[in-house]
Amino acid sequence: MKVIDISGFGGSYEDSCQVMLLRGIKYLEDKPYFDWSKYTIATAESKEAKELDKVITEGIEPSGAMHQAVINHLAYIHKYGHDAWIAKAIEQDCEVHESSSLEALESRALIGQIEWQLKLDGGYNPMAELFKNIPMDDIIVVDINDKDSMSKAAEEIARRIQGP
Repeated sequence: MKVIDISGFGGSYEDSCQVMLLRGIKYLEDKPYFDWSKYTIATAESKEAKELDKVITEGIEPSGAMHQAVINHLAYIHKYGHDAWIAKAIEQDCEVHESSSLEALESRALIGQIEWQLKLDGGYNPMAELFKNIPMDDIIVVDINDKDSMSKAAEEIARRIQGP
């Protein structure tokens, strides 16, 4: 089956997105009247939508972004068809490729999850790594308990975009 990358991140993150996508396509094959309106910002709000979530996320702990992206792609495929999805991807200069088997993707995703957990258990701190590469002067902090914090952050972002 032809697919496109969902996340753009590669590795086990993308493998997990592909697992969710393929499971979702299979699940939806015999559900032509699936009600997509029961997803609000990728939150399942009906029995049917919760069942789809259960199927696609089994054994995967997706980020909100992964879930949202996969649900959006599934909704498009379900509404317009796989061929139209691929055609739209080509039109938008996305790279189309043959998918690995679901079993291979599930294995790679599981291995990636185990490797990540071992790194975390070994003391790896992804936030510390991030801050090694980002100067503190570039960070904009937002305090959710401060009403003015968001507007100050927006002003700072606008100032940085406009430049000196």
